Amino acid sequence: MISKTRLGMRIRAGESDREMIGALGVNISKLYTVVFALGAGLAGLAGALVGALQSVQVGMGEPVLILAFVVIVIGGIGSIKGALLGALLVGVVDTLGRVYLPIFFRAFMPPSEATGVGAALAAMLIYILMAVILAFKPKGLFSAHD
Repeated sequence: MISKTRLGMRIRAGESDREMIGALGVNISKLYTVVFALGAGLAGLAGALVGALQSVQVGMGEPVLILAFVVIVIGGIGSIKGALLGALLVGVVDTLGRVYLPIFFRAFMPPSEATGVGAALAAMLIYILMAVILAFKPKGLFSAHD
């Protein structure tokens, strides 16, 4: 009899080895189909819920996808802990940049120009953060394959 801990370790190892997980009696094709269907169903449900609150148009999810890409790259592809930290970093940097950069630029620019420059730089701040992090850690903050 295999203990739950050992079985869990074997199943986690089976994420990258389909033959091993299949040897444990799991139908891989059926499992992947069910997981894909569940993900597609949740995406459809989310779309229906958002469609009830906002106007539906082509490309309405692109800003969210771009932010999700930045979060995943900053955190490290495949790392849940990295995605959490990346989301927190992106959220804090974006919010603080939008609030404080226009105030900072008002110290040495006319207010109308400071607002425009501060807003433009605040929009670029998360991409600058991503570039800085990738310059020092090319795989992101927490790589899943270290």
